[in-house]
Amino acid sequence: MTASLLGPAAVNEWRAALEHAAGCLACRTSGARCETGERLLGAYERAVRQARSEEGQ
Repeated sequence: MTASLLGPAAVNEWRAALEHAAGCLACRTSGARCETGERLLGAYERAVRQARSEEGQ
């Protein structure tokens, strides 16, 4: 499934996660943890699940 099929919410959440990770040392360090990065990825995953569930309706 491409980003355009996931809807604008998922695309926006993915963009937010990428923009954060680009400037976050913890996100770019293997094995490090970043609560903000994890929260942003979680928001993206929820948006993807929502888009997929709406697609199946």
